[in-house]
Amino acid sequence: MALFSTIFHKNRRVLSLISAIILLLLVSFSRGEVRPFLGYLSSTIFYSPFYRFKVNVENFRNAAEENRRLKNQLAESALQLSLLNETRRENQRLRELIGFAPPQDFHLVPVKVVSLLQHFYPISAVINKGSDDGIRENQAVVNRFGLVGKIKEVMPRYATVQLLTDPSNPISGRVARSRQIGIVKFSPDRGMYLDNLPADAEIKKGDLVTSSGLGGIYPPGLAIAVVDSVLPNTGEILKNVRLRPTVDFFEIDELYILSEADR
Repeated sequence: MALFSTIFHKNRRVLSLISAIILLLLVSFSRGEVRPFLGYLSSTIFYSPFYRFKVNVENFRNAAEENRRLKNQLAESALQLSLLNETRRENQRLRELIGFAPPQDFHLVPVKVVSLLQHFYPISAVINKGSDDGIRENQAVVNRFGLVGKIKEVMPRYATVQLLTDPSNPISGRVARSRQIGIVKFSPDRGMYLDNLPADAEIKKGDLVTSSGLGGIYPPGLAIAVVDSVLPNTGEILKNVRLRPTVDFFEIDELYILSEADR
């Protein structure tokens, strides 16, 4: 029995071919009721497995095509949803901007941030307008929350904004409530702070610090920061004042250049 099984296993393809030939000969030369039976037997043994295999392959191909189609539809839906959400966010920003009026004798030139240069903190941004659009060096740059910086370098189609978080970009600031003037500076260690403020200056947590207008670059009254803390300095001649910027410099996207109205 084991010998017969071994012989059949080794020659199963030859035996299957011989069986198929014999069965086909029987179907061809048989007569009467035997022929339909042999035809059915031949179809069941030889044709049906191949037909089922063909059907399975077609079903698999159709399922794969349907899967690709559904994936494409899902990707398109995700893209449309992302674009819709961005449109909603832009509309919200524009609605908020409606209540923002530029200083007298200035108008707003909208620009978009192309890239942001960071070194611990963002220090500069490249915008999508330049000298071809009338952009000039030392123009003030704002967003709906306050002062962002100034135009540092101008190219025909692009310009670089030097942010207030650049340590080399101090600005004269004024405490809106008491009208005290100091120098707003920034350092990676201390963050934003108000320097050169006398020890007896009237200032407290929550006070708004705005641009003073001194220096001729920034118009007066632009929001810069809110006083975060006032630390007592015993025996010192200057106050130690920490500030919290009104602008989130990590999330600047749409900016506005203050351009003089007659330009």
